[in-house]
Amino acid sequence: MVQQNSTELDPLVARRYPWLTPTAQARVRAVLLGVALFVGLVVWVWHSLGATSPLQGTFIRKLRVVGIMTWLYALVQIVDMRFWHSGIARRRRISLGIPESVIAWLFGQMLAWFGIIYYGFTEDARWYAGGLLVLLLTFAAFPIRRDD
Repeated sequence: MVQQNSTELDPLVARRYPWLTPTAQARVRAVLLGVALFVGLVVWVWHSLGATSPLQGTFIRKLRVVGIMTWLYALVQIVDMRFWHSGIARRRRISLGIPESVIAWLFGQMLAWFGIIYYGFTEDARWYAGGLLVLLLTFAAFPIRRDD
């Protein structure tokens, strides 16, 4: 069963971050996506110019392990915020004081940034494409809350 996002923090968020209106959240979302796309484009141009050769070996294996751990952490947190609503997610929302949707977008951004780093070292864009996909999915799963 899917539960709706909690509204218990709306007054707290409004007091702590009065600038974080639905319009500002739309801008935050656009900036997150724009920066991820721009930096990905910069890495692509860097590799297309032949500025560096991809690294191999132990470093890349360790980077993959870090990537797997990053993905597991972010996906568990996103699923927790969307479906389970555990005490950990509630405490994080209260301590940060920002809307749950923004937190989810930042987890999606984290995966895109890891993909950019991996792409920069290896010329393998699959982690980056996956991170962008998860970022876009968080935009759909955690929409901007409108003040109706």
